[in-house]
Amino acid sequence: MPVEPATVTPAPEGSPRFVPTGSYQGTLEDFDYVEEEWFASGTIDRHPYRTQLTVRRPRDAARFTGTVLVEPVHAASAAPMWIYTSLYQMRSGHGWVGVCSQKTALDAFVKAINPDRYASLDIWTDVSPEETSVNALVLPRDPEGIQQRIEQMRRVNVLSPAILAQVGAALSAPSVGRGPFSSAPVRDVLLMGHSQTGMVVTNYVLTAHDEQRLADGSPVYHGFFPSGAPSVQFGPRDVPLVQVVSEGDIAHPTQGPMRADRGYRRDDSDEPKDRYRLYELAGAGHMNTRFPPYSENATWQMDPTGTAGAVPLDATMNSLPHGEMFSAGLDHLVHWVAEGTSPPRAARIETAADGLFVKDQYGNSRGGVRCAQMDVPRNRYVSNPGTNPDGTPSFGVVGIEEPLPSEMLKKMYRDHRDYVDRFNRRVDELIAEGWLLPADAEEMRAEAEGAAVP
Repeated sequence: MPVEPATVTPAPEGSPRFVPTGSYQGTLEDFDYVEEEWFASGTIDRHPYRTQLTVRRPRDAARFTGTVLVEPVHAASAAPMWIYTSLYQMRSGHGWVGVCSQKTALDAFVKAINPDRYASLDIWTDVSPEETSVNALVLPRDPEGIQQRIEQMRRVNVLSPAILAQVGAALSAPSVGRGPFSSAPVRDVLLMGHSQTGMVVTNYVLTAHDEQRLADGSPVYHGFFPSGAPSVQFGPRDVPLVQVVSEGDIAHPTQGPMRADRGYRRDDSDEPKDRYRLYELAGAGHMNTRFPPYSENATWQMDPTGTAGAVPLDATMNSLPHGEMFSAGLDHLVHWVAEGTSPPRAARIETAADGLFVKDQYGNSRGGVRCAQMDVPRNRYVSNPGTNPDGTPSFGVVGIEEPLPSEMLKKMYRDHRDYVDRFNRRVDELIAEGWLLPADAEEMRAEAEGAAVP
């Protein structure tokens, strides 16, 4: 049967209200965006639900591109894709909807903020209260324990795929005078997520995309962007899928599902029923640590997900343009869906016989999606999650960087101007190749000008 669109209504006035956590670049005011709260309700297999949506869109309907980027709220209350790509989304004029499709997030974070305001919200599960109250912030350290936690989360959040389908159907349905995008037509609705929500998107692709269809048989979502630690090898489907994984997601050859022999890897494709790209970001950590507060070492000394006590106190956090590379990949998906423009293909990160990534003379990985900081280097970028050889925990979800010796830099570059000129030439090449958006170039060039090289 066709998916029944959710009923989406404005949330009542009042505060405090839930907003997905996390610091992002730019402000809504900078781009004249509005932020609204809506409630979505429906019934799935005779189980009624009612949950929360956060909507961000251009105030001026004329600026809206017609593309709505839907992101499930992370089980730890964040919206990672918004954190990483907020500048790109707002300067482009896309709409964004954070959907609290997971019971774990609804109960632990949304309802906890204001029990009276959110008293009517509920998502059904048949899992025991003890399992439902799982702490998504504290992960097991062993791979088997992590996999068990993933399966537990799926059981608790069993209605998440169907909720995402019903909300997506409501967003794409023509609506005059009602709904969060009633003032301008919605053309494309894309589903994206990172890390835990990358798994939510993956689960939707595997279990709901073919089954949950609009009344005319067309798909609810017109494209997918699952990023973060890979758990499957994606097969054919009738909409484009761009998968982005950072080096930190895949650096260890055995720890985690689909890591052995890089089992998630497959060939790119432009076939109409199998449009697919895989982008492996060389040198980048699982999480973006380029900007405050995530660039501050102290942040990771307090983090409960495995970095506390593992990141050296004197370490500099990885400053590669993680969000900028994510934005380029997301932009490729947007144009692939909207215009049929095929994205560029990227080499995979080079792998040695032992399963580890091949390093260049500076200690940085070879191959993959590149950035100017990797190709005109002044640092060595370390992003090897998991367990160190001595059994101690390593950096987990983040990476660090180590400056190359000054004597090496003097041999690499004649002077500071030589470094800057070479860096800028590489930036120009990356823009032409499709790995950096022109709007992000000035930030890169300013970084090079201010660098102490050689």
